[in-house]
Amino acid sequence: MDDQSLIKAVAAGDNQAFKKLVMLYQQMVANLAFKFVHNAQDAEDIAQDVFFTIWKKAGTFRRESSLSTWIYRITSNRALNFLRKHKHDMQSFSGDELIRKADSDEKKPDNLLEQAENRRIFYMALDKLPEKQRIPFMLNKLEGMSYKQIAENLKLSVANVEARIHRAKKSLQRILIKYME
Repeated sequence: MDDQSLIKAVAAGDNQAFKKLVMLYQQMVANLAFKFVHNAQDAEDIAQDVFFTIWKKAGTFRRESSLSTWIYRITSNRALNFLRKHKHDMQSFSGDELIRKADSDEKKPDNLLEQAENRRIFYMALDKLPEKQRIPFMLNKLEGMSYKQIAENLKLSVANVEARIHRAKKSLQRILIKYME
């Protein structure tokens, strides 16, 4: 069943189609949410909200973009709403989960702790970017979306996406250089 048929079946209330949609997109949604919130439990909560929204609004899917782009948009919006709602009590990503995983998994190479620290520093710098720069940068560099896909997802022009990603790179460079000094 292709994406168009799948979403039509979900819109018609087909529980099996919905289960299939969840299986197909669950990992993508969870990974994207995690990249926004840096917390596995919060990402899981966002993913549940995303799929609840898809179930309720499947009939509103207009097929102007691909199903995956629509799901990316819903996930991005839910994650951003979560961040706005919890901004006052959100802490920067500490890498604790990665370090715990490294300590408990003997099959991983010794440099996993160093990788976790580098990841922590990167996400700390990423969190300092303005939202207008951070989101397009994350979608491009961490999710592999093209500028055109990001433009569709965020309802921006491609030129605006390019400019925001360029500014994000320059800002990250300045933040990381200061950190390394």
